[in-house]
Amino acid sequence: MTYPETVTLAGALAALPDQPHRDTGKALSLIAQRLGLPRLPLNANDPLRVFLTHTRH
Repeated sequence: MTYPETVTLAGALAALPDQPHRDTGKALSLIAQRLGLPRLPLNANDPLRVFLTHTRH
């Protein structure tokens, strides 16, 4: 079973511009926009935020 949200999230992560010092908040805003959401309400320990923080800086 494939969840459409998972496929969209994977596509959004893959489509992020390759900028080594990207701001995590800006990346989350781009992902939220791609998912059609006003924002992603994530806490500091959320796996997506941790991933972006450790792989994009």
